[in-house]
Amino acid sequence: MSAIESVKIVCTRGLVLAPVAALLLSMALLLLGIGLLGTLLVVRAGQEGISSEIIGAMMSAYFVGYAVGALFLPRVIVSVGHVRTFAGFAAIASMTALLHVASVEPFAWVLLRILTGLAYAGMILATESWLNAHAVPSTRGQLLSIFGVVSMAAWALGQALLNVAAPEGVALFLIVSLLISAAVVPITLLPSRAPVEVEQEPVPFRDLLSISPLATSGVFLAGLAIGGFWGMGPNFAQRVGLDVGGISAFMAAVLGGTLVLQWPLGWISDRLPRNLIIAAAALGAALAAIGISLAAEAPLPVLLAVGALFGGFGIPIYSLCVALANDDLSPGRLLGTARGLLLLNGLGTAAGPLVGGLVMNVAGPGGLFLSAAFLLAVLAVAAILRPQIRRSRAAMSARCPHTPLITLSLDAMLQQQQGGSSRETPKQA
Repeated sequence: MSAIESVKIVCTRGLVLAPVAALLLSMALLLLGIGLLGTLLVVRAGQEGISSEIIGAMMSAYFVGYAVGALFLPRVIVSVGHVRTFAGFAAIASMTALLHVASVEPFAWVLLRILTGLAYAGMILATESWLNAHAVPSTRGQLLSIFGVVSMAAWALGQALLNVAAPEGVALFLIVSLLISAAVVPITLLPSRAPVEVEQEPVPFRDLLSISPLATSGVFLAGLAIGGFWGMGPNFAQRVGLDVGGISAFMAAVLGGTLVLQWPLGWISDRLPRNLIIAAAALGAALAAIGISLAAEAPLPVLLAVGALFGGFGIPIYSLCVALANDDLSPGRLLGTARGLLLLNGLGTAAGPLVGGLVMNVAGPGGLFLSAAFLLAVLAVAAILRPQIRRSRAAMSARCPHTPLITLSLDAMLQQQQGGSSRETPKQA
């Protein structure tokens, strides 16, 4: 049996998650805390009588820090590595969670939200570049979707934790800090395989646009639309008359819908043109957003159902766009591309709560989702009008993740077999 046949037999067994299992567990614990904190702050601010505009500004501050982190933190990953980056910023996020109870003042919370957003950007950059390093084009959509499923499951469970104690107390903030601190344990103490060190190339925005105009515009529009929900979703639920249990149920329903549809959308996008899947997801999310605005006064089960559809179609759009942009990149450009896409998504997400808060004051609570529907409809049209370029490496991709050096070696071996070349293939790492 040839080496090529052996590789194919091993790789057709499906996705190998062992190299990233500890990373996924760490992200689950992290997002349990981060998800609880975001909703907790909005509910607590509402109880304190803070206006929707100021709450929107506070939530936008988080994404401002997120965008700034995406701009400057890739060099930290290159300097100290993925594991140390994740652990360091998790410690910062844990400390800022506790500092929120020291002063319940909008200005202080704005500063803390900026710092939390910056820390989360560092952790998500490390995570996404790690995952992309272990993926090849035929599995990238699925691997990122599995990451999305784990993330949304943790975020949804975090909403349920809102019922553990009263929002006006200290206990929930302590729980947030404990969960974020616990996220450091798996990635530092469990066996894992960090990406092989590859020299990273800068990716200017003009190159990002040439790599994939659809992915570039998609992450921004999706950030603007979904960011409004992240920042103002709890305030929407509060203003339509839901109690704390109803607020957590609504947020969990949106995230629960993501759990159901995230992986199927990623799986289909690995087999059909990704632009069509992005268009379908954006259109489905737009229709669901209109449904939420119309169901604001409807019975809670109806609101939860359309909320689940909104999350199921809308939240995976970012992962689909990332997969689209990374299909034909060399390993050295993965981190630079992740930085650019994360920055654009962060800018959109930062503006989302602020725009959402303003629209809600003009058009009522449902205006939050009407504006999201418009943005998602624009994205759907853009995805349909811009056909996806044929994936040049799709035919020679294996069905299992690899570190970059192994992936390059496998690609070279498959090229040699397909082209009948007699050139010597690189040694596997």
